[in-house]
Amino acid sequence: AAEKSALESSLAEAKEESEGLRGQIGELENNLNMKGDEIVALSAQVKEGNDQIKALEAAIAEVFSSYNPDDIKVEERDGKLYISMANSILFESGRDRLTDSSKMVVAMLADVFNSNQGLRIQVEGHTDSEPVVIHRNKYKDNWSLSVARSINVVRELEANGVDATRMTASGKGDTMPVASNDTEEGRMANRRTEFIVIPKIDGL
Repeated sequence: AAEKSALESSLAEAKEESEGLRGQIGELENNLNMKGDEIVALSAQVKEGNDQIKALEAAIAEVFSSYNPDDIKVEERDGKLYISMANSILFESGRDRLTDSSKMVVAMLADVFNSNQGLRIQVEGHTDSEPVVIHRNKYKDNWSLSVARSINVVRELEANGVDATRMTASGKGDTMPVASNDTEEGRMANRRTEFIVIPKIDGL
C-alpha cells in the first residue's frame, strides 16, 4: 500500500510538471508569434523608410538640377541619404553666417524636407585643414567654425518650418576629409556641409 501511494504521488508530481512544461511551451509559442508580428511591423517600417529616402533623393535631384553636380552631391548609403553641399554655396570664407542667396538654398531644402515627413536630419559642418584666419578671436579652430555653421543651417531650416525635433547639428572640422588637403581641389571638396537624412523607425 505504501508503495502504491508513493507511485501515485510520483505520478501526480509528473503530471503537474508536465502541465507546467506545457504552459511554458505555450508561453514561448505566444512570444515567438509576438516576435514574428513585431518583425513584420518592423520590416514594413523599413520598407516605408526606404521608399521615403528614394522619394527624397529624386526630389533633391529635381530641385537642384540646375546646380553644378560637384557642388551638390546626393548619395544613398545603408538606408540613409547623404546630401553634400559645397560651403561656397552657403558661406563666405571663414564666416558662419548664411548669405541671402544661401538662405534661398536652405529654404529650397526645407521645402523638400517638409514634403517628406518621418525623416530625421543630421547637419554636419566640415572644413579643410587650413587654420582659421578670419575671426580668430571668435573661432579657436576649424572645429568651432564648423559647429557654428551647422547650427546656423539648422536654425535657418527651422525658420523655414522644419521641426526642430527632427534635426541635430554637429561640426567635424577637418577630421573627416573626403580628399587630400594637399591640393586646392582637395581642400574645396573638404569644405562642405552634409545633410544626413535617416528614416524614423520605431524599435531601431
